[in-house]
Amino acid sequence: MAKALRKFGISFAISALILGIAALIIMSSIDDVLTGSFHKRDDELSEILNEDTEEAEKSDSASAENALSSLDGDSFTVLAVLTDYRPDVYDDYLPDPEKKDDAKDEKPGMFINGYRKWGAANICLLKCSKETGSYVVVPIPPVTRVQTPAGASRIYDVLPDYGTEYFKTKIEALTGLKIDKYAIMNCTEVTDFITQFGAVWCNVPCEIFTNGVEYLSSTGATAAKVKNPGVSYTRMLEVCEDYIGPSSMGLLLFKDYTNGIDDEMTISASYMRGCAANFKKFVEEGVLSAYWQTLKPYFKETDIDENFLSSHNALIGAYSDDIVKTVNIVGMFKEIGEDGEPVFEIDKPRTVATLKNYR
Repeated sequence: MAKALRKFGISFAISALILGIAALIIMSSIDDVLTGSFHKRDDELSEILNEDTEEAEKSDSASAENALSSLDGDSFTVLAVLTDYRPDVYDDYLPDPEKKDDAKDEKPGMFINGYRKWGAANICLLKCSKETGSYVVVPIPPVTRVQTPAGASRIYDVLPDYGTEYFKTKIEALTGLKIDKYAIMNCTEVTDFITQFGAVWCNVPCEIFTNGVEYLSSTGATAAKVKNPGVSYTRMLEVCEDYIGPSSMGLLLFKDYTNGIDDEMTISASYMRGCAANFKKFVEEGVLSAYWQTLKPYFKETDIDENFLSSHNALIGAYSDDIVKTVNIVGMFKEIGEDGEPVFEIDKPRTVATLKNYR
């Protein structure tokens, strides 16, 4: 009996020892797993908090580095417009291009009552905000639908139909940005203007061909026309990111981009940024006022004067790619309007709310 008890005790001790070791191993593993999980959780939480801190630091840094806030001059918004009025090429405009006949269109698209239409073919805002320390470029699709006394119309038509002041109020209503100065140029002046102004850095997203009147691409519906040996189209611009000089008019009036109006807006904003960079260069060279006297006659209309330029000299000279961004208005393109042309339906509340951040 004693012998049996001794064997049982030995067996029990050995079993307890084995179970104890196993338990230690299991508990150690569980602890490792739990500890690792909590460490991982802590790491993730720390990462999230660090991200928030980094964002706050970036925001504080951006405020601290607002190089515009201490400069002379007030924040400003400039409206730049290029028309497609070309009486040297087309002689079938309305007798008085400043007035529109009240009758309805006989033909859709480019004509009214048998006469060719002209309008604001390229529209862009340039906003300098001392409060945010940034420049903002806002391209406006010419086919944006607006309401006028005569009903729905494209912003393209508002300038010739109702004049500059009404046109400006419509742009202000679309964007929520108050226009301080404006400059309107007919496309026929662009070549001479750019000769004096200097070439502008801009993107060209596709090849552009011209016969001196039309501007076409070698893709899509115009491919056959461009490649027809009986038609004298020559390549005006190739795909590039470079300075664009005398070819600027063709670039800005081109309507056959691969991505349609989206590309047109990209070009409009890119060209505006290039123009701002040129004006900065004039400030750096100390010749802004002298150059403006040379350039001003090329504009159809402008209220930019030497007083404005001199009082905003420092801000214009502070323009930089580091503090400029392009902001597009919010809305939706409709492929075809009632007259067969595309229409952009703006989401005005969202557009105004978006641009409010840059006032």
